[in-house]
Amino acid sequence: MSENKDPSSLVNYLVITANVGSLFEDLDGIQDVWVEQLCKVVAQQQPKFIALHCQELGGKKYKSSLEPVKQFFNKLMKCKDFSEFSTVRGFLDGDFDNMEQYTALGNIYFIHSSLKEAKLFNYKDNVFSETKGKEVVYQGLAQVPHIRKEKFAQDFFPGCRWSRKGYIRVRWEIHGKELEFVNVHLFHDDNNLVSIKSSPSPYTAYRKRALNFVTRRLQEEHRTDDQLMFMCGDFNFRLDVKALVQKICPTSRQQVVRAPTDGDEIIRVLFRNNQSSSEVIDVKTENDVLVKIEKKVFEVEQKLLQEKFCYKYLKPFDTELHASNEDMKEYEITFPPTYPLSENITTSEDYMRTRCPAWCDRVLMSPQTWDWIHTDNKLEVKYSTVGGDVCMGDHKPVYLAFTATHTIDSSHQEPQPSLSNGSDSLPP
Repeated sequence: MSENKDPSSLVNYLVITANVGSLFEDLDGIQDVWVEQLCKVVAQQQPKFIALHCQELGGKKYKSSLEPVKQFFNKLMKCKDFSEFSTVRGFLDGDFDNMEQYTALGNIYFIHSSLKEAKLFNYKDNVFSETKGKEVVYQGLAQVPHIRKEKFAQDFFPGCRWSRKGYIRVRWEIHGKELEFVNVHLFHDDNNLVSIKSSPSPYTAYRKRALNFVTRRLQEEHRTDDQLMFMCGDFNFRLDVKALVQKICPTSRQQVVRAPTDGDEIIRVLFRNNQSSSEVIDVKTENDVLVKIEKKVFEVEQKLLQEKFCYKYLKPFDTELHASNEDMKEYEITFPPTYPLSENITTSEDYMRTRCPAWCDRVLMSPQTWDWIHTDNKLEVKYSTVGGDVCMGDHKPVYLAFTATHTIDSSHQEPQPSLSNGSDSLPP
């Protein structure tokens, strides 16, 4: 991002969301590739403030992954592209023994040495204080006054045995401007056969309820009219699968396969070629099956999902954000769906045949934040993915990079006391 104004009044921001569950599955050194690609974005965008929101810390092995999580973030912070960030505050949920509150979320913030006025909010004392040094909290987040963490109640997602979904919010003041950063992880589509039954699917209503719950929480503590808010995370927004299938194979013949032991249980739905080409694309597959759907199987001709097709035929079915919350704003998406990408490094641009590809990972903002960026920012805004052409796991990280003008305040407060509750102080 170019800086053609007084650099003392400009701040480059980089807001990133990343579902990192795959990074802890020991997939052919994927961690190193992931870190390398993130560092490339940092080098390109030259941010002064970075907000990195992670979901699914530790992956499936979360109960034994606290040390691997620490090692991963220490590796990230030792990269040369992060060497000029003299202040770091991290809040990584490693409280897996407390299942009533465990979210597997992580918020970590990097403040460049040239950014002189960055203050962290204390929700308990209702004050901002300057921050210095590098500290990351891994346990005891419920007692940390600098965050608000909440796990969604089980009844938010009927039929779900257990979930780590929830949110963590952290508030900063940058040169007198208050910014709330919310890391959120919403519920996924558990069963493709349920998703295709209706348009929209029942899972859409579950996510809408949780998203509105978070926005109500924010409104309850709204401090000022010009307070800004970014909400970024794995929203698990999915395409309208029923409408999509009707579009890509409108003349197909539907075949329902039931379990041999239970005639009422549907285990597979097939859409077969009905001796007529699709109006979208002529697809020929084995046994004339155009689409095969099972609980955790979504098989469709891969060429329908490649870049030259995905914008034209998939994006119109990405309607969940507007249906869930009309007030939240987002920059135009010009990148392919971020999930479920192949975890095989040799087929990194293909999608796994488990779910319909979707833009799960997003950076959203309040209307006030949208106006702030558009009013004060005359420079390029970049909304894209990290590592677009390499394997980054099943989710592609998504980032928003922009430059904003700030009024410099010469007054300073004393630095806050060190964080506690299982925090690690990191070397400068």
